Amino acid sequence: MFSSIRLDEIFDIISHQSYTPVNELTKRFQITDRTIRNDIAALNYELKKYSCEILLKRKSGYYLVIYDDSAYQKLINQNLSSHKTVQFNSLNDRINYILKSLLNAEEYLSLDLLADTIFVSRNTMQNYMKSIKEIFEKYNLMYVSKPNAGIKVIGNERDIRQCLVDNILSKESPNYIIDFSDREKALFKDIDLYEMRDIVNKHLNNYKIKANDYDRKNLIIHFALMLSRIKSDHYIPYDGNFLIPKDIQELLNAICTDFETTYNIEITKGERQYIYLHIATNASIHDQSVNPILLDKQITDLLNLIYQEYNFDLRNDEVLKKDLFNHFSSIFASRMASLHKKNPLLNSIKSNFPLPFEITLTTTAKVFSEKLNEDEIGFVSLHIGAAIERCFSGQYNKKDVILVCGSGIATTRMVEARLNAFFNNKINIKERLSYEQFKKQSEFENIDFVISTIPIQSDLVPVEVVSFALKNEDIEKISRRLSATDQCFDSVLRQFFDKKLFIRKNKASKEEIIKILCSALEEQNIVGPEYYSSVLQRESLAKTNMNSFFAIPHPMTPCSEKTKVAVAILDEPVVWNDEGETVQIIFMLNIRSGQQRDIEYLYDLFIEIVNNSKLQQEILKSNDFSHFIQIISKFIS
Repeated sequence: MFSSIRLDEIFDIISHQSYTPVNELTKRFQITDRTIRNDIAALNYELKKYSCEILLKRKSGYYLVIYDDSAYQKLINQNLSSHKTVQFNSLNDRINYILKSLLNAEEYLSLDLLADTIFVSRNTMQNYMKSIKEIFEKYNLMYVSKPNAGIKVIGNERDIRQCLVDNILSKESPNYIIDFSDREKALFKDIDLYEMRDIVNKHLNNYKIKANDYDRKNLIIHFALMLSRIKSDHYIPYDGNFLIPKDIQELLNAICTDFETTYNIEITKGERQYIYLHIATNASIHDQSVNPILLDKQITDLLNLIYQEYNFDLRNDEVLKKDLFNHFSSIFASRMASLHKKNPLLNSIKSNFPLPFEITLTTTAKVFSEKLNEDEIGFVSLHIGAAIERCFSGQYNKKDVILVCGSGIATTRMVEARLNAFFNNKINIKERLSYEQFKKQSEFENIDFVISTIPIQSDLVPVEVVSFALKNEDIEKISRRLSATDQCFDSVLRQFFDKKLFIRKNKASKEEIIKILCSALEEQNIVGPEYYSSVLQRESLAKTNMNSFFAIPHPMTPCSEKTKVAVAILDEPVVWNDEGETVQIIFMLNIRSGQQRDIEYLYDLFIEIVNNSKLQQEILKSNDFSHFIQIISKFIS
């Protein structure tokens, strides 16, 4: 993208971190401070036309400032399109190539040869291997070195396959459902992916197995990987302690026979188990390993707890109960098979639906004996969020629309509920279709337009393509923007924030900041002495930073008669989690139990801060409480 690979890498590193210390760059590229300064000057010369600039902050490092979001987006789009023609355009491209080469290698692989292939030095290659080692450790994989030969990956075949799927392929792409990417075709160059898709769809349809577009694509990818690995004599070992349910045997026999005939291979018992486990994870089949009576009770307990602690009464929402039962059944069936289903929408869910995510995280931790991971919490929070939206949505009419969504019923429910919340009395969702169903639809009589989270086109009916999070620009596409609140925001600000709960510091550790903010709340008689330990307990569950600037620490359970936010703004970033991510803006959230409308206003504010880089920069400049309130008012009102 830029004039040299090193400039590409430097920009890639700086643009993905709050601050990048100078010594980090000099060590990684084995160059001097002066050379780094020259490289930054060269980058800034090229970045001018995209309205952004790399600046240096003393004692912190380099950081990227974006002056015009739309101009910067052109740079991102250009970067994405150039990936199609430049083989090793970015740091991620090179890391992915090394990963794929090592995981598919039959013998020891020379690092010097790999370095020459991706046009980097030996020192840079060694730095890449540190990152790759960290990735391997997540999958219980390791590599061994042999003098004059190179390195080789050692590990379980199931773990190798999962590492390939999770790290080489991009499930977050909006086109993931629609077609096969160049990277997918390259990884499975010996497999006809379109033929594989036809086989999978044929058998799922014949046996009336329900699976959304996203999960169908997952099955195709996992089965293609299985066939590719079998052709290289890499097999999943048979587990004698695991039995495939009898009611799924007929489907398995049909799929395996088709695979063996089409690809001239043998599907072993271990691979049959592999096929079944992925069908169980990605499709709706009855799993006898889940106790329905116990699960029903746990769902009842969960909804009671949500009502007690957050005052959202979802206890009589039969749609929610059914969706939760099906989703928890799938989660627990996958766990018994030691399968982990990645959530491609996780970051978007956490950024755009923090309240449902938080409710799900804290309440499931108290109901289920086994802690849910963030991917699972993200999926479940979509159901919870959709139910909350339904609580506040009225009846609707007027425009008849079709909703197209390919990521499953949870995503569809959330998008539908959000649409109804934003466009109350404006739209009527007549049908909810997957991508495959939409392609077969030929009748659009009395349909005004289609709303789709998948980039589709139609000559028969107008289509509005939106993100599943329904951001402001998406709302504007569908209709005139509606007012989100019915009261003056300035009064809301005065209600939530307080001069005595505003702190500006040069630097501090995470522990110091939490203690300072808790003490400030306690001094104002807003919380009791137990508040601090509850905040630490919540921190141990999952990270509370929303992005590289903003964190929202809070207790496990609403525990006050007042809803107040204690604010800390730091001159220097503070490390906020074990992954080394930093923040500078900290809002300690204290919610009055049952104050559901207030909490919705607050989370709307948080979402705006997360998604608005200009607002983040302005907040960092606020020197006192009045300046802080002015900035918030200017951007939100």
